[in-house]
Amino acid sequence: MIKDFLRNVLYVLRIDKIFKAFPQIVTEVYLKRIERNYGIKINFVNQGDGGITIGGDISKFKIDPTSHLKSNTFIECTGGVEIGKYFHTGRGLTIFSTNHNYDSNIAIPYDNTNILKQVIIGDFVWCGANVTIMPGVSIGEGVVVGGGSVVTRDIPSFAVIGGNPAIILKYRDIEVFKKLKFQGKFF
Repeated sequence: MIKDFLRNVLYVLRIDKIFKAFPQIVTEVYLKRIERNYGIKINFVNQGDGGITIGGDISKFKIDPTSHLKSNTFIECTGGVEIGKYFHTGRGLTIFSTNHNYDSNIAIPYDNTNILKQVIIGDFVWCGANVTIMPGVSIGEGVVVGGGSVVTRDIPSFAVIGGNPAIILKYRDIEVFKKLKFQGKFF
């Protein structure tokens, strides 16, 4: 009786491990396919459930190989998305490079026109968890985006931003930033 109980427990644990590993395996296969088909290497850091979805025209997506994306990332790149060196993000990053035409006299709430607007993210940018970046935004070098922020407009280099819509809260110490960059102290 005890043997049967232990055998059943071990069986359940093995099945549990397979189910937990499955999303990670699917994500790794998906990223390998993107690398093979488009030559884009994406460094993925798994932090729980959820993988990465790169939607739209993947040929318009560029990311430096030193950058990292985490779980629950969605990037729509039909309008073009470029991510610079040493970009880091928390879970739940969303980037849109297209929008619907809501200012239309053809249909409501919007017509079938896609408005394409490129998103550019500079080097050494860090986005907290659950950040949304809207179409047409440029984020400068060294910017820190607080968790839960919605970035709706261009952000100058070295700004620390947060909120919905994101506003500039302060600026990083530029001299310290440049010194660390010169010394090659990248994470």
